Amino acid sequence: MEFADIIYEKSERIATVTMNRPDKLNAWTARMGAEMRTAMLDAERDDDIRAIIVTGAGKAYCAGADMGTLSEISKGRASATQRAGENLPEGARADYQTPYSWPLALRKPVIGAINGACVGLGFTLCLYHDIRIASERARMGLIFVQRGLAIEHGSSWMLPRIVGLSKAVELAVTGRLVDANEALEMGLVSRVVPQDKLMETARRLAAEIAAKCSPLGVWQAKKMIYDHLFTDLATAIREDDASMTMMTQSEDFKEGVRAFVEKRPARFTGR
Repeated sequence: MEFADIIYEKSERIATVTMNRPDKLNAWTARMGAEMRTAMLDAERDDDIRAIIVTGAGKAYCAGADMGTLSEISKGRASATQRAGENLPEGARADYQTPYSWPLALRKPVIGAINGACVGLGFTLCLYHDIRIASERARMGLIFVQRGLAIEHGSSWMLPRIVGLSKAVELAVTGRLVDANEALEMGLVSRVVPQDKLMETARRLAAEIAAKCSPLGVWQAKKMIYDHLFTDLATAIREDDASMTMMTQSEDFKEGVRAFVEKRPARFTGR
């Protein structure tokens, strides 16, 4: 696919996907969604890539759905949803096989570098990133109730699990925007950094994962955490222990032990 609405780069074991409609504050289009999926699934299949960063060009992360699209929807001329694609990792839960939740199924960690306005559908998108880092200029919010809408694409399930029930309801029913510091306080993002340090911070985190962590271990940790949002403690314990047993038979585990004994960096392969 030729990319028009995103920039896709791969360097030093990190894939970076940049929403690239800065003149429109990176307002989401169906094409942008398809391009992002194509790029991130390419990164998923590339054994040399260990982490994915998603950000926006210019002053915004993503200011929501393109107004042209919303106008068409309001007139009954377009659908508010897109068809879920294919090619997710084998065994992905049905919960992840939707047009927006699919990043939860990726084996690679997804880091959202939120550089500015992150509103509406942009806010929904970032909920499905594994780690969210915000610049001090970030502004985040659902805003739907201020447009005659409510909440979309599983935000009603994800948001309470990230910030807690009370804060989730407040954000949903007021539609208000929160600044970066309030987002940090409520746990919506894990850290706030100066604007000119945002991508450096995201890349440093991605590089640390790439250099120090087993790809197989990262995948299993991510899978266990998300899958166990749907289950009980006894099942989580059983499946955690089964995963750990499987990992002890892996080449990554053997390499991790050798590297520790030999006092050198591990050379993980994901096998």
